[in-house]
Amino acid sequence: MATGIVSRALNEAGARTVSTLLFAFACALYACLLAASCLKAGCHPAALGSELADPKGVFGHFTFVAASGVLAARLGHGPARGAAYVLLALAGVAWVALARCLTRLPRAAAREADGTWFLATVGLQSLVLCLTSLPPRHVLVPSALVLWWCGVLLYAVTAAVLGRRLLRRPPTPARCTPAYWVAMGAVAISTLAGTQLHDHEASLPHALRGTVGLAVVVLWGGATALIPPLLATGCWRHLRHRVPLTYEPALWCVVFPVGMYATATARVTTTLAPHAPSTAVHLLAWVAAAVWLTVQGHAVASRRPVRP
Repeated sequence: MATGIVSRALNEAGARTVSTLLFAFACALYACLLAASCLKAGCHPAALGSELADPKGVFGHFTFVAASGVLAARLGHGPARGAAYVLLALAGVAWVALARCLTRLPRAAAREADGTWFLATVGLQSLVLCLTSLPPRHVLVPSALVLWWCGVLLYAVTAAVLGRRLLRRPPTPARCTPAYWVAMGAVAISTLAGTQLHDHEASLPHALRGTVGLAVVVLWGGATALIPPLLATGCWRHLRHRVPLTYEPALWCVVFPVGMYATATARVTTTLAPHAPSTAVHLLAWVAAAVWLTVQGHAVASRRPVRP
């Protein structure tokens, strides 16, 4: 998921070769993870079932939907369009199945809400990316518009639930993980999906064409406004409270939002301000690439055996 969107950010910045290599790596990772997931479902169904019934584990499975959507949106512009339709079907079925799991969670689960809850919005908006990237657009774009507004509404509801939880039971520094960056990533992917809808505004109802453009600007502003407090929270956690900055899988929850924000900013600039300078777009793309390299390097280093 994170590797695929960083690849797209670099593509938007004009780094075609690096983007292609990173996208090929993302496809290989996806194939491996898909095989591992199928093996887990076949050999350990009880473990998978317990994760889907656990509020702390079920939202993480929406990353499968998002990863499928990100790859399908990119494949939809090339000769592998058939694979994009397959990924779209997988992502759609998976999102519906996971959404049914969410309806079975107890109300008390809201007391443990964290940034991973926004992955449901990310997964839904990734479907919009697919629907606006694949033909026939005159059929798919109206459906994408409905899903897009549902995703925006879902984000607002999730933000309200999480905000209430943070006010009542603020997390300790140790539990204030990088997963909260998904709050920004969910707004960024909503922005990106909105720009793709705006690109096909001829297929939208006439009364809603201006509304989409306005909503995109508001969403991009919201994503931008979330970055300073997220950075400040990281400093508070690691500098003020001395929580060690070691590798943890949640760090990929930083890579994806940064890459998505870079991509969304590039698309907003191209769609709504085509004459704006592209320096910031290129800088954001390479920042996303640097964050990806840093986390990937930490992941590799954490797996090396420690020599006595």
